[in-house]
Amino acid sequence: MENAEIKNETLKAFDCSNCGAGLKYKPGTTTLICEYCNTKNIIPQEQTIIEENDFVTYLEKLESENSVVEETLQCKSCGAASTININSKSSDCPYCNTPLIDASTKEDRTIKPQYLLPFKIDKQKAALLGYNWAKDTWFTKQIQSSSIDLSGVYVPHWTFDVQTNSNYNVERKQVNGNNTYLQSMSGNLSLFFDDIVVPASGTVDTNLLAKVGPWITKNLVNTNDQYLSDYIVEKHKLGLKQGFYVGKKAIDETISKQINSQVGSGSNTKVKSIQSQYNNIKFKHILLPLYVATYEYKGQKNIFYINGNTGAVAGVRPKSPINVFLKKVAIVIFIIVGILLLLVFLLAWLGAS
Repeated sequence: MENAEIKNETLKAFDCSNCGAGLKYKPGTTTLICEYCNTKNIIPQEQTIIEENDFVTYLEKLESENSVVEETLQCKSCGAASTININSKSSDCPYCNTPLIDASTKEDRTIKPQYLLPFKIDKQKAALLGYNWAKDTWFTKQIQSSSIDLSGVYVPHWTFDVQTNSNYNVERKQVNGNNTYLQSMSGNLSLFFDDIVVPASGTVDTNLLAKVGPWITKNLVNTNDQYLSDYIVEKHKLGLKQGFYVGKKAIDETISKQINSQVGSGSNTKVKSIQSQYNNIKFKHILLPLYVATYEYKGQKNIFYINGNTGAVAGVRPKSPINVFLKKVAIVIFIIVGILLLLVFLLAWLGAS
């Protein structure tokens, strides 16, 4: 639908109903409290009715109708794009710490998120959780809390609901006395997948992101700009169609495991083929709350994530000095042994000649 209207939208800043000052959302609350006059501004708590979008229909007809043009800041270092809000230009990129004041501003066409999972962990508590995690090894106990740099980000995701129907063929080895023959079998498996969550960031470390899950998608609320104030809102890089193919890999792995469990595992049984149909595909575009943090250890930056809704922490730890030392020793021993073997070979060769 080429002539469909494309809305130009940016995140809105909300003002105090009493004094007009800008408001900041406090995680875990349903109010925005003015820092200047202490007036409580209630965030409207409308009932959230989750509506799934039909995947095929959306791609064929409705994509342009549901797209908006948003002004974004694109980090010059790592390329992460975030929707502009009142704090973006004074913030650093959450993924590489490059100041966003140096980022390029542009207008991008994007699919607007329908729902979000609000932050429930505030920045102070997240910093404490991260500090306790970072120093939880014998060689990092001296890390200072001041070395932790933390940013709150709403990370874009796709979710997919899919009804699958799979026909499969199995080959089973049968032994009858001294005779061995192959028996072919076929079967069918139907499964329903609800809320397969696929990161759409393109910048976030998906392995770390998976470790701070699961995400409680049943607690999603309608996207409300009041929840987004004071946070960076990242724009999706992974498109809808590409997102489904990523989700499909997880679906296929589950189907394969279920079939193997159903037919029995072992050297005598082999699944020869699986043919699956994916029906009634539904999707949502959602935002999930994440604290992206780094801490410094012996001059090196180490990254970790904190689930902004549950407080789960996962990250990359620095290598243990003992492990590093033992690895170096092992390499030296390997080289020495190699040289000794070479000398033995040369001596034997010279003696033979």
